[in-house]
Amino acid sequence: MAPVAYFGFILLHEGGHTLMGWLAGFRLLSFSAGPLHLTQQADGWQWKLQPQRDKLSGFVATYPVHPHHLRGRYALLIAGGPLANLLTGGLALYAHYRWLVPYGYTLSGPLYLLDAANCVFGWLSILVGALNLLPLTLSTGHIIDGKRLWDLARGGSAMHQHVGLLYFQYLHHQGTRPRDWDLAAVTAFAEYHSHSVLDLYAHYLAYCYYHDCRDLEKLRLHLNEALDRRKLGPKSMQQHILAEAAYVAALHTHNHEQARYWLDKAQQIKPFTDEEALFARAAVAHIEGNNKEANRLLQAARLQTQQAPHISNRAPAQECFDDLQARIDQAASQPRPVQLETNCNVC
Repeated sequence: MAPVAYFGFILLHEGGHTLMGWLAGFRLLSFSAGPLHLTQQADGWQWKLQPQRDKLSGFVATYPVHPHHLRGRYALLIAGGPLANLLTGGLALYAHYRWLVPYGYTLSGPLYLLDAANCVFGWLSILVGALNLLPLTLSTGHIIDGKRLWDLARGGSAMHQHVGLLYFQYLHHQGTRPRDWDLAAVTAFAEYHSHSVLDLYAHYLAYCYYHDCRDLEKLRLHLNEALDRRKLGPKSMQQHILAEAAYVAALHTHNHEQARYWLDKAQQIKPFTDEEALFARAAVAHIEGNNKEANRLLQAARLQTQQAPHISNRAPAQECFDDLQARIDQAASQPRPVQLETNCNVC
């Protein structure tokens, strides 16, 4: 019963985020509660059962459909989860006392068990909601609801980073290429410092901007800043940053040792699934001379990008894919050196 009840708390919590986000003008990309995962794909919603990533009990991924009043709208979305737990817990306890007092503690049999379960659910649901309102950052790097609400309420660097991240998410899902983002906004976003995972995201987005601008010096600068802060983030983000470093070392600085080093570091965070870091793995395979494997991984990356509905502008990714494909084709067209057999007998 305990796992079922816990799943119920998480389902209510994430459902509260989803409902409030919809009311506040956010579009849902994925929903996860316990082992249940719902993800939007190009051909509709896909569901599957699998263990949670990064030790999270649940999460929802959304983006704003317009850039107005982001601070207040995001506060509503974040508050929706704890409010769902507090409200359902309060209603359960209200029902408990409505049953208990009129009958003078005379409930018995199934009704008594139902009322007891309802009472336990009510108090635990309120506890879950209250705990999520604490202003804490988890050891995994995730910022819980209370900390996000506190950041938004008090203002300062963290508030600007939250709002800036939402703004760039909006631009991304509107199909705006990173190189078309406003440079002043990118620079200002990267200059805020909250000494949290938000600093990592700020430098990563600056890296995306300069990567699309083909500015190798500045993309490496912000990638290095992100690498230095990677441990502030969850494991999935750490792995992603390390994979980006492997790709840059392979195709931009042409350092196969560094490329292999960063890819191995990413694998140490957690083993890659069949769907993770496909392009970085293809780039490293190519620079190491394994062009057959590189081509296989590259085609898988292309297909993955085509099927991802949250990528509104696929041009930057396609340009990277085409560049690597040209390198693979060129390597395949070059004649292999012929090894001649020689007799080395000494008379």
